[in-house]
Amino acid sequence: MKKPLYFILCLLTLVVFLLIFIQRQWHPFKTTPLNGVGEEVHFPDDIGFREPLIRVYNQYLWDCHHQTNVESILVGKQHYLYNTDFVDDFLGLHWQNYAPDFTTLHNNLRLEASRLKKVQDILAEYGKTLFVILEPSKVRVYPEYLPDRITPPENNLTAADLYPVLFDSLGVNYINIDTWFQKIKDSVSYALYPQLGTHWTNIAALHVTDSILRYMERQGNISLPQLSISETMYDTTMTPDDDLEKLLNLARPIRDIPNQYADFFVVSDSNTIKPSWLVVGDSYFWNISYHIPLDQIFSKHHFWYYNSSVFYDPDHSNTGQIDLLDELMNVDFVTVSYCTANLYAMSNLFSAQALARLCCDKTTVNKALQDIMDAMRNTPEWIETLQDKARSQGRPLETVMNDDALYMLYQNVERYLPALKEDHPTTRNTMLKRYDPDSPLGVILRNMLNDPQWMESLKQKAADQQLDLETVMIKDAEWMLH
Repeated sequence: MKKPLYFILCLLTLVVFLLIFIQRQWHPFKTTPLNGVGEEVHFPDDIGFREPLIRVYNQYLWDCHHQTNVESILVGKQHYLYNTDFVDDFLGLHWQNYAPDFTTLHNNLRLEASRLKKVQDILAEYGKTLFVILEPSKVRVYPEYLPDRITPPENNLTAADLYPVLFDSLGVNYINIDTWFQKIKDSVSYALYPQLGTHWTNIAALHVTDSILRYMERQGNISLPQLSISETMYDTTMTPDDDLEKLLNLARPIRDIPNQYADFFVVSDSNTIKPSWLVVGDSYFWNISYHIPLDQIFSKHHFWYYNSSVFYDPDHSNTGQIDLLDELMNVDFVTVSYCTANLYAMSNLFSAQALARLCCDKTTVNKALQDIMDAMRNTPEWIETLQDKARSQGRPLETVMNDDALYMLYQNVERYLPALKEDHPTTRNTMLKRYDPDSPLGVILRNMLNDPQWMESLKQKAADQQLDLETVMIKDAEWMLH
């Protein structure tokens, strides 16, 4: 009896290894790709059926040890999952990635708040409204599901605690969804955060969006479309909020709480208008833009993901392609929207870039950039570091220098553009006159932009004189005016 059994086991083993070899070489069987960010390696450690084998191993860890090998996820009570960045922030550890001490942190946050206030005030001169959304955190809203070992230190302050105080003192427009969620979590009929996700639930995003619209109405003294939202409903076929569970790459779902959703529709009447909206923010906005027909509410809505990738704009894919001044002057509302763990780098230099663009001509900005690049060239250690960086990235040295100079400029914009140090900067980019219907200089600038042949001539002139186009336009317009 033993020999046939051994033979069968050996045969099965050979079959398994043969199937693994065939799958590795030709992939005849389709497998579901693993979730998460993958890194390309020169010598990949790949075997046939790699994905399902990893899922089975992960399922073993989950079922037998209630563990996961995903470092960015903390497993809490009742299978609640948390992103560890938010947990670290809750414990007062996350801010240390952004500042060497608490005094420096506070100064950095105050600097960002003051920049936002300056941009807010300048945009208000042109009938534009800027406001900040302080997005919430699952850890701060539902700390009761954290493991018992997780206890925050006493008197712990985070950016989510400091920014409201700074905004109130400076007069920055903002909506604090974080504190709102903490107040209403026990009184609403729906979950504000999902058991297995890191962002607010889709149904919570509906109610947040309606609150944002009401805030816009008050700020702009206008009437906007409304969201008519039904009572909370349950449906096992609805796509759940499970972005963290997907990262676990398990063999079977672990969700044991019914999916919540709500029916809704957009309500408009003869008094409502459709304004334009620019959002600079993080991934929380996806729960709004994916599930709500914003094109029924706004004439246009652009989303700048971390002030880098551009979405819902058919003409641009990243912010480097965009004329920031033109964008700001052609929207009604500008929103900076970040969650608690991302507040330490809030706006990703958008506030500094907007402030410089609104207040300074290109000539002034280019002069500051040139001064930085001259300092690079005149510092042997610095230029050597940049050369190494250019070689490692396979990019031209001048491109690397320009990118680093731009970053330095906007990190320390008040240092390189002293006019921006004022609490209420009075200088303005001359190109802003093109948006002033009563400005004679603005009439000339608009005529230039509306005349293709004229613009081609100006572009050629800029190339011949090695100047930027805006500088040439302003010089010629001023010459014609005077």
